[in-house]
Amino acid sequence: MKKIDVHADDYGLTLNTSRDIMEGINAGKLHSISIMPNTTCFDKTREYFYNHIDRDKMPVISVHLNFMEGYCVSDKSELGYLVDEEGLFHISWGTLVKYNYNFVIRNKVKEQLKKEIKAQLFRVIEGYHLLENGRKLRVDSHQHTHMIPIVMKAFLEVIEEDKIPTEYIRISKEDVIPYLKKIKYYSSYRIINLIKVFILNFFSMEDEKLLKQKAIPTMILSGVFMSGKMDIERVESVLPDLKRRAEKRNVALEVLFHPGLALPEEVGEEFVSEDANAFYLSSNRKIEYQAMMS
Repeated sequence: MKKIDVHADDYGLTLNTSRDIMEGINAGKLHSISIMPNTTCFDKTREYFYNHIDRDKMPVISVHLNFMEGYCVSDKSELGYLVDEEGLFHISWGTLVKYNYNFVIRNKVKEQLKKEIKAQLFRVIEGYHLLENGRKLRVDSHQHTHMIPIVMKAFLEVIEEDKIPTEYIRISKEDVIPYLKKIKYYSSYRIINLIKVFILNFFSMEDEKLLKQKAIPTMILSGVFMSGKMDIERVESVLPDLKRRAEKRNVALEVLFHPGLALPEEVGEEFVSEDANAFYLSSNRKIEYQAMMS
């Protein structure tokens, strides 16, 4: 196995979320983080990053593309299928899946996605100096929406047309066998997470082919099936099996946490999903924070 990459999503979601992630960085617990491009606190959290980061603990940074909430970064008048009249994203995961199979408007939607993807990418690339000194781009997305083929294809067209050197795109494919071996945890597993894994694994079959054509490497991922239940005991129980699987494929293992807790007063009008908001405010994020720090 090449390495274990301990990763935190959602830096820039809110200031308090970002503070929690920064603690993990400066404690030397995180190898990489994902930056959200389109929240209203983007500038504030970027300033916080450079004012508080231990330069000796600098993590690898990915762009965390976001179409599930927040305001668009590109011209809202050109994104009629994606945002409302205020420029606020009003689509769901299901909406993007429907667009993927709608042969009438699919190409129009893909062009709108390309405009927004490019704007989000360059906001983070320029704000965090991601491509300096020969570095290459890393990308994932909020709620794994880039796994939907219409989004993945739009993204791949952007990096090809703009000649953006890219070293890693997360494939949110997770093997559930290591978790199903742990019978004592069955009562705590969430059916919704199993459904998510099934859908993401289905889309990964096409996505992996697309990335192979571009010679972009992937990792083994852990963090979707146990999302919300990523305590240290569960992580340590499945880690040996996951490491063996990564070693067999000679790839890295990305262990994904959501350790940043939002404060109620930070969840404003740009946060449009009640289910997502409940997770941002949940004590389960404290559990993932504690596991990360362990």
